[in-house]
Amino acid sequence: MIGLLGRLPGVNAVLGAVSKQQAEPTLDEVMAERFRERTDPRRGDWAYAHFIDLRDALAEVLGDASGNWLDYGAGTSPYRNLFTAADLKTADIPGGESYPADYALDHDGRCPAPDATFDGVLSTQVLEHVTDADAYLREALRLLRPGGRLVLSTHGVWEEHGGQDLWRWTADGLARQAELAGFAVDRVLKLTCGPRGLLLLLRWYGRENGWPAIGPVGLVLRSLWLVDHLLPSSLDTYLDRAFGDLGRREGPDAPFYLDLLLVARKPHTKETTT
Repeated sequence: MIGLLGRLPGVNAVLGAVSKQQAEPTLDEVMAERFRERTDPRRGDWAYAHFIDLRDALAEVLGDASGNWLDYGAGTSPYRNLFTAADLKTADIPGGESYPADYALDHDGRCPAPDATFDGVLSTQVLEHVTDADAYLREALRLLRPGGRLVLSTHGVWEEHGGQDLWRWTADGLARQAELAGFAVDRVLKLTCGPRGLLLLLRWYGRENGWPAIGPVGLVLRSLWLVDHLLPSSLDTYLDRAFGDLGRREGPDAPFYLDLLLVARKPHTKETTT
């Protein structure tokens, strides 16, 4: 079957190009591309559906953000342009893949800012990497003023990545962890759900490893791999048209999802969390 696929127009050229050794990008190039993928997701990017769903969900929940906010574990701080009416500061552990930050975190993730400094804390794709998720959430709570908001995204189902990668959550589990840290949870959005997320993962695996064309199933998967290499934007066009409504869901009707976006707040002293 591999020979049959090899007879398709243009396939041999694609297979040859894919097999060539690529020069390793520099750290600056990696950071620039990561920033671009998140701020300007384009059809054909390996994780377009995930990045566009996350960006759009963040734009919705941050649309009314005001006052002083902290990007906690900022890295390249790719979502700073969503803060049109708020002052955003950054915090991260010095070095690595982060830009110079306003606050240097210590190796336990503690921020030198005083208690109740910020009206909001943003955390995007950080929680899965921290050694003590509860301590991280309690530090975010400390930094917030009463009534201040936490907007936090982390993974539901995803590949291991980024060096130390420790945790994955369900929607209920993430809400419960935030409540145990002292937050009152307002919303948990499920992002890139069902077949929209599944096809993205199939694309990722195919790009990383390829698919052996063994039997009918292998032929289908190999065909998907070839379509992704010949017309990479076509898969994303299909995902948007057929499953665009699965980019963001709330409630129990979407049991499979790649990402979660939690919106919570620091209670006033007389409030209690459940």
